[in-house]
Amino acid sequence: MREGRMRTSYVVTDYVTTLVSVAVFSVLRYNTVPDIAERCHGLWRFMPSEGVILTFILFPPFMLLVYYLTGYYIRMYNKSRVTELVKTFVAVVLGSLAFFLVVLLNDVQPTRVFNYEILLMFAGVLFVCVYIGRVSLTTRYLYLQRRPGGVRRAVLVTDLSAGAPDLAEIKAVGAQHGISIIAVADASGCQSGVSHINELPVIEMAGISGLKGKRLVTCIMLDAAPMSTDRTLDVLNNLFKLDMPVFVSPDMRGVIMGTVRYDSVMADPLVDISRSELPDNVVAIKRFIDIVASGIGLIVTSPLILVLGGIVKWQTPGPAIYSQERIGYRKRPFKLYKLRSMLAHAEPAGSMLASPHDSRITPIGQVMRKYRLDELPNLWNVLKGDMSLVGPRPERMYYINQIIARAPHYTLVHQVRPGLTSWGMVKYGYACDVDGMVERLKYDMLYLQNMSLSLDLRILYHTLFTVVRGEGK
Repeated sequence: MREGRMRTSYVVTDYVTTLVSVAVFSVLRYNTVPDIAERCHGLWRFMPSEGVILTFILFPPFMLLVYYLTGYYIRMYNKSRVTELVKTFVAVVLGSLAFFLVVLLNDVQPTRVFNYEILLMFAGVLFVCVYIGRVSLTTRYLYLQRRPGGVRRAVLVTDLSAGAPDLAEIKAVGAQHGISIIAVADASGCQSGVSHINELPVIEMAGISGLKGKRLVTCIMLDAAPMSTDRTLDVLNNLFKLDMPVFVSPDMRGVIMGTVRYDSVMADPLVDISRSELPDNVVAIKRFIDIVASGIGLIVTSPLILVLGGIVKWQTPGPAIYSQERIGYRKRPFKLYKLRSMLAHAEPAGSMLASPHDSRITPIGQVMRKYRLDELPNLWNVLKGDMSLVGPRPERMYYINQIIARAPHYTLVHQVRPGLTSWGMVKYGYACDVDGMVERLKYDMLYLQNMSLSLDLRILYHTLFTVVRGEGK
């Protein structure tokens, strides 16, 4: 089953069980609080009352947001039921406190102890309803994942020139994670056509995308043991293009990134190298901040964007805003939007980086680039999810190929969404050539190894001062 479908099923289940908990609590509250029964003269008059209806309408969506911010909807496969218990408890506590404050504003009881009893009653009902729904769904998916065939089908990528891999051991590890290996791909590219090793077909690297197109393959298992680190990074660069999870052993994850985070106790470890190792709740909060900040930013800066766009059109012919294909998370291409700071058709002979005294830059472009105002339309990319507020700056494939040829570890920046600003932009600024891009890469790698919300805030803080002082290059 696809991760998106699983996520939808959890969201729907949480919504329904939260509605059920509100209904059960409303009935219990009517029968527990004497004042309510005296005022309403019957449960059938209390349930359609304005306060109860508003709770039915507003509380479940609010709780879905709380559930999301706890990171519950980030990783769908192989959920730990212990972690699920903790996340459900945390979400219920937060939601119950919010509901309790609303109840106190409208229905304050004279006895404080009684108010606490109401709070505990609601928290208990909400926890029981939501957790039963979640654990039932998780148990079902774990059963489906761990039965023969699993729910995820994988291609094993390995260097067959080094000899046949121990498929029995690899298949056993994959089975513990609900992964069924259906084919083996030669990472060296020296095999072509179809042959057989231990009754599993061997296919070319190009064949993976063909299987994916038929919805047969949902993830990749990379056996990096027979490959050097540089070779592994080169293979990862190709695998990221498939936009699928790529699993490696944690020891190889440590070799590549210098750190290993793993929280499964029972299963043999596998780590998804295609995504960052940020905790799920931090990933969710980071995305929530991106949406809120970019939405507000677009509203606030839209008059400035319109004025600057008008000046661009007035000074030089051509569009005020132009788009350019960049490469983002898991090497997905996307259109980056910017205010045009150069003459139209400024790259007649192909990709060209700007230099400090570039004659192609327009007068208003000089001002915009100095204060980085040309990047204001990037906020739309952040809102859409192509980018984040903070992350490695996205590049064009033309330059990515040149960077990877000199620094293969660049491919790891595709584990995260590219950013409106970055550690490299704060410390180094714009790069005028590939040498500068490679030099700036060390800050992007430091960011990947130290990602946190506090680091993002510090980068945004220094970016703000760079903009205010006009130190953009």
